Amino acid sequence: MWSERGGPGGARGGRGRRERTGTAFTDIVIQAVHAVLGRRLRSVLTVLGIALGIAAALATTGITASAADAVSGRFDALKATAVTVRFHNEAARPTNEAAVRARKLNGVRSAGLLCTADERPSVSALGPRYDWSTPQELRVLAADEGALAALGVTARSGRLPDAGHMARGDAVAVVDTVAAKALGLDALLEQTPEAAPSVHLAGRPFTVIGSFRAPAGDARLTGSVVVPYASCAADGGVLNRPPAAAEDAASAGDGAGGAGAETGGGRQLVFGATEAVLRTELGAAQQVGLEAPLALHPEGPDRLAAIVPADLGSFRGGVESETRALFLGLAGVSLLIGALGVSNTTYVSVVERRSEIGLRRAVGAGRAAVSAQFLVECGLLGLIGGVLGTAVGVDVTAGTALAKGWLVVLDPALTAAGPLLGLAVGMLAGVYPALAASRIAPAETLRG
Repeated sequence: MWSERGGPGGARGGRGRRERTGTAFTDIVIQAVHAVLGRRLRSVLTVLGIALGIAAALATTGITASAADAVSGRFDALKATAVTVRFHNEAARPTNEAAVRARKLNGVRSAGLLCTADERPSVSALGPRYDWSTPQELRVLAADEGALAALGVTARSGRLPDAGHMARGDAVAVVDTVAAKALGLDALLEQTPEAAPSVHLAGRPFTVIGSFRAPAGDARLTGSVVVPYASCAADGGVLNRPPAAAEDAASAGDGAGGAGAETGGGRQLVFGATEAVLRTELGAAQQVGLEAPLALHPEGPDRLAAIVPADLGSFRGGVESETRALFLGLAGVSLLIGALGVSNTTYVSVVERRSEIGLRRAVGAGRAAVSAQFLVECGLLGLIGGVLGTAVGVDVTAGTALAKGWLVVLDPALTAAGPLLGLAVGMLAGVYPALAASRIAPAETLRG
């Protein structure tokens, strides 16, 4: 019989010590595999705990990256292509020629002029049967066809004002669906757009030729009435200005005044400073913002203020880093919970196997060998859980992204590290149970 010292009869020999040392790790691995297979239900539950943690980590990071890519993509498409150039109140009202020059800039898809009434006037509607609606305080804008295109306005019923209406200065208007409902025109415009009701602004009638739905998130157009830009460009930006006042404003260059002022000709509607709205190609907003003031007002481009979206690179990087840090923290919590589950399960296994551990210690197994066996068991379970969790996390990420129509974004390094992360979590979770097992005294166990 071979003893721990090596050689027959306990004779000292370096060869026997080397043989036993060389086969010790293999014995530990074999015993760990037998222990895992011998307690299948507990092993399966332990593997599932680690797998869920790894799957949660990969899924949260993958879904977050995919969602961030989709959100930033939508931001790029909708917000990052809008450029607004504001004229000062004392500046003369720009004409259609200014908008034409702006449309010729490289990267500009559409451009136009608009101005907004300083106050919400009382608007009433007159139907085809000469029935008046209840007056409503609504926002009033004056815009040309280029501004409506740049804002993404599309007709819901009837039509939008075109270049002919703008050039002739026709007294026409379009209303948002919210404003149409408030004025009681929604059903009339949906069923018989040719009925041509009218709305009265500052005592002046405008024929309603259609309705539109305001773009999502555009509070300025929601519940508004839009008239041709000529209503703002004429008479110094005051609708229903008396002739004498109009001459005084023209001579003084007055572009603004007290909104809602009463005159002998009725209530006035005063428009604020003109804005140029430009819709650009993706990535061209910054350059267009630099060139647009010169194109719109060559005589004094410094008097115009261009508003361009924030730099997309820094914005996108900031959003992705913040969201990734948040969800990585949640994934870390999931892994911690899985590790605590593994540690608790392994410690219970140590308590149940006290007799087995004591017997192994009695026949010559050292503390290091006992600790190593439990560490290998936990590492083996963690490795299996890491492989399973990686597969589940990738599937969940891909399934969620495809269901939402997003581009699947996965970090190859994190995906490849999934099994290794499971191995590390398993072994770290097994440190305390392994130390507890190595401290079991063989004599106390055998006496019990």
